[in-house]
Amino acid sequence: MKFLRQRVAGILLVIGLAFAWVCLTSVALRQSIQLSGQVSTYTANALKNPSVRSAVSDLIVASAKTSNPVLAQIPTNILKSAVDKGLTEPPVVSELGNAATQIQQHLIGFNSGPIVIGGPELSSAVAEIVAPNNLAEKKLIEATPFSVTIANSSIPSFGRYYRWLNSTVKFSLYASAALLVASLILSAKKNRTLRKIGLWFVGFSLFNGAIFWLLPKYLSSHLQSSPGRITAGVLAASTAAVEPIYIVALGAGMLLTIVSFLL
Repeated sequence: MKFLRQRVAGILLVIGLAFAWVCLTSVALRQSIQLSGQVSTYTANALKNPSVRSAVSDLIVASAKTSNPVLAQIPTNILKSAVDKGLTEPPVVSELGNAATQIQQHLIGFNSGPIVIGGPELSSAVAEIVAPNNLAEKKLIEATPFSVTIANSSIPSFGRYYRWLNSTVKFSLYASAALLVASLILSAKKNRTLRKIGLWFVGFSLFNGAIFWLLPKYLSSHLQSSPGRITAGVLAASTAAVEPIYIVALGAGMLLTIVSFLL
């Protein structure tokens, strides 16, 4: 009977930990998309990355030159340098933060309109940098939309999956909690069962945390297009959104492991 109880407890433990993995991973994915309402902050951090600013500059300068052929008289490298510098100005960062918020809202299914990256603040900043003493050229640049419009069809929408994640988190949370508690109750070696749960949480935190930390670095070295570099930069800047999840999981795992040795 004792052997049977231990076998059942072991099965419940494995299934419960599987549901725990689904729950915590779903929370991390949801947090990565949701970004806790801090999209503007993560955008500002991403723009501190020279590679991200260069990618944004490439897209915006190409679009600006297309919309105003007169800008062809200004060397591309000068315009790119000016845009790159303008992207560090607080009003421009705020302007791009608003666009990033719209993109994030589109990703979770709350916005379906076109997204404009850049705008009047960037045009003014570029004009001040390129032609501070040439009023005519300055006005020309200020009137030029230094921006890129992205159609809603070009941006994926994960609204359905985002709502699915919410349901998954709730179901897997209740399922894992019930199964792990049942496993502890049935187990004849409660300290060992508790230790396995604690070590699992420690392993989950270290393994999944390392993957999330390394992913942007992998993407930045393999995605050479401008949108790819921007995506990698934003992912790298937004790691703070999921750090609390792995810190809590690590702390809980260490606490459970310590308690298991005291039983």
